[in-house]
Amino acid sequence: MSTKLFARAFVIAALSMIPLQVFAQDAAMESYKQSMERMNADMQKGMDPDPTKAWVEMMIAHHQGAIDMNNIVLKKTKDPTIRKMAEKTSGDQETEIKKLQSWLSKHGG
Repeated sequence: MSTKLFARAFVIAALSMIPLQVFAQDAAMESYKQSMERMNADMQKGMDPDPTKAWVEMMIAHHQGAIDMNNIVLKKTKDPTIRKMAEKTSGDQETEIKKLQSWLSKHGG
């Protein structure tokens, strides 16, 4: 058996011992990381000389980040309690975003 063929066989054998769940967890963690990076970048964009407007803009980004994380867990979890909490939290966050956007539109946002 050639060295390359042996190396490929070894890698395939090693990977077959890793449960698929590990790959799913890694994908979820990467999704969480990306959503947090997006939220942090969007919160930075919300910086404004007016501290009230800055807070409103950063909270919109923060709430959207929570929705994004809820969407990730809803795709991955089978836990009914977590599903219910994530669904409720998304609804609550969407309501808050609408209120904040309304305030922003009335105050020069």
